[in-house]
Amino acid sequence: MASLNVKVLEADLRCIEPYMPQTFPSACERATTDVHLFASVRVIQSTGSSMHATFVKDRTCKPVWEEEFTLIVEEARAELEVVVYDWNKNGHRFVGSVVVQLSDIEQGDTVDEWYPLRLHPQIRPQNGQLPTPEPTVRVQITLSRIRFEPLPPRPPDFLPQYRLPSRVGYERGVCCANPLACPVS
Repeated sequence: MASLNVKVLEADLRCIEPYMPQTFPSACERATTDVHLFASVRVIQSTGSSMHATFVKDRTCKPVWEEEFTLIVEEARAELEVVVYDWNKNGHRFVGSVVVQLSDIEQGDTVDEWYPLRLHPQIRPQNGQLPTPEPTVRVQITLSRIRFEPLPPRPPDFLPQYRLPSRVGYERGVCCANPLACPVS
């Protein structure tokens, strides 16, 4: 079991602005009010996944989040998925994603890299070529082993102490404001 510290730092999506269809905001460079980008982070493993999301950054195709999340990794073959979305009043739309194999990261190491995004099919140019430079997201990942400290040994004469609920405050006249109307006899 390991602790995964993920810091989503920033993204650069300026190169895909000319390829965004009408359904996506246009003119990222002009900082229109229609551009609202956020990223979600999740660890994918057979036991399920846990997800976190950054705050929405408005009016930019080069958002800077610098947000940090801690996730628990239970399997050696787990993956980290970072997805960038565009959000508006009608919901959010997938822009691109990257999947990082956590088995490629040594425990205790910190990796700070720009990862290329796998784009939504509607954002790709007509000729199928990827835009240059590639749209990227910068993520800092630290994988640490969780250490559980063992409890000290119990003495041989140890008996668990169980507390019975106390009836303090329920003596006649103490539990109610009106002693004559107290239900406890």
